[in-house]
Amino acid sequence: MKKRVAIIGGGASGMVAAIVAAQNGMRVELFEKSVKVGRKILATGNGRCNISNQKITIDNYHGHYPSFVKEALKRFDAKAFFSRLGLEMVEGANGRLYPMSLQSSSVVDLLHYELKKLGVLIHLDTEVSDVQPIGNSFKVNTKEFDFILIASGSLAMPTLGSSESGYKFARTLGHEILKPFASLVQLVSNDPMVTEASGVKLDADLEIFVDGNAKLSVRGDLLFTNYGLSGSAILDISRTASFALSHGREVKILIDLMPALSFDGLKSLLLKRAKLELPSELWLNGVVHKKLIKLLLHQAKLPISSDINTKTVNKLAYAIKNLTIKIEATKGTKSCEVMAGGVSTKDINPKTMESKLVNGVYFCGEVLDIDGDCGGFNLHFAWASGYLAGVDLSKR
Repeated sequence: MKKRVAIIGGGASGMVAAIVAAQNGMRVELFEKSVKVGRKILATGNGRCNISNQKITIDNYHGHYPSFVKEALKRFDAKAFFSRLGLEMVEGANGRLYPMSLQSSSVVDLLHYELKKLGVLIHLDTEVSDVQPIGNSFKVNTKEFDFILIASGSLAMPTLGSSESGYKFARTLGHEILKPFASLVQLVSNDPMVTEASGVKLDADLEIFVDGNAKLSVRGDLLFTNYGLSGSAILDISRTASFALSHGREVKILIDLMPALSFDGLKSLLLKRAKLELPSELWLNGVVHKKLIKLLLHQAKLPISSDINTKTVNKLAYAIKNLTIKIEATKGTKSCEVMAGGVSTKDINPKTMESKLVNGVYFCGEVLDIDGDCGGFNLHFAWASGYLAGVDLSKR
């Protein structure tokens, strides 16, 4: 008889694992608590699905043991895998790969079709409440299986069906759970002048400070919002901020609003404009977005109607190049794209995704203590880890 595997979770990693295992002759049953598979995939890349990235390295991944991803990155070719399913890809900015249709639904539809074609039994709207080892097999709800694969994701985006069930199952089976925290998430500031700048978007240099110590510098899109800060640059530094905040540390973001100009270059520009004899708010309006003027004058400790002179120019140039925002919190699990932390990878075989503690138990995807940078890296690891698990299950 064919060996039977229960895959818990119908997201990116679970579907790929199910396809690979079924292609190689296993009897696969997939349990998904939502009414459809791949709901989170549909929301990625602003609805376009940032499938992968052309420039993937180990440096794009984080966790207690980031080198865990090495084997998965080496053995999985996203373009080749999806091409076999009938999906073509196009490259976007910074090496990002998208379906040629630029629709996330194309990815989910093709994966779902392949699952059905291979005879994978999909249990939708079915939550797994318990996983029990019974001798050399496992009981999942009321059914018995030879193997189980936990691909149930994390707490990120609970409105799309995410849950902490995978952590619960892993803990029951003896695995260590490293405290999860939000990553790729927007940051919250209680400064009312920051929220007054809501809607302003620009390219900026950012540096994050934890307890006064510089930790990470990035350049990218910055968006001021009614709660604080967002944009690609904020997502890039949010993991560092989230980890620090979860440990009660002070977090501040230093922003260079005009990275294309040196401090001296900016100062020369402002001094040249000093001859215009305009009120300070109008004088600044010709240089920066008017929604930022109050914030900049406040940081420079200047009144609204300041005289424009060499001293004023120095203070304003410094504020523009060193705008400092205190961060109080993140937007948390409801808004984050991924969670850092999870099932410790020290007890998982990186070549097979099988547990080192319990034979026949596998883990893949976001339930593991691996999280990637923004840009298709998290989805790539989900596909790749599911692929390795599916390949090894096939050999069993």
